[in-house]
Amino acid sequence: MKCPRCKLLNPESAKRCDCGYDFETQTVEKSFASEATARGVTKTALGMIVATNVAFGLFLLLTRRTDLHPLELLALLAWSAVAYYLYGQLLRRKDWARQFLALLTFPLGTAFFLSSEMKLYCLQRDADGR
Repeated sequence: MKCPRCKLLNPESAKRCDCGYDFETQTVEKSFASEATARGVTKTALGMIVATNVAFGLFLLLTRRTDLHPLELLALLAWSAVAYYLYGQLLRRKDWARQFLALLTFPLGTAFFLSSEMKLYCLQRDADGR
C-alpha cells in the first residue's frame, strides 16, 4: 500500500507508515525515524565522504608528475561540479541524486548511499509535503 503522505510503499498489513501516517485513522503521528538524527547522520557521512574525496584528490596531485594535462584538470573540475550539485540535490531529498552518488562515489560511498536509511531519508517528505 502506498502512503498518501510520503508515497513510500508499505506492506498491506502495515498500520502506520515510517513517516508517521496512520492508515486506520488517516492522521499523522510522530515518525518512527527521528528527523534530527537522520539529518545529523546524513550531514556527518556526507562530510566524511567529501573530506575523503578531497584528501584522495590532493594525494594524487601531490604524488604524481608536476605537468598536469589540461584535460585532466578539466575532468577533475567537472567531477567536482557534478558531485557538488548531486550533494545539494540529496540534501533536498531527491532520490535520483542518491542513486547517482552511489555510482559516482564507488566504492567508498556506495554502501552508504544504497542503505535503507538513506532511501528512507530521501523518500520521506516534510510535514508540508516538500
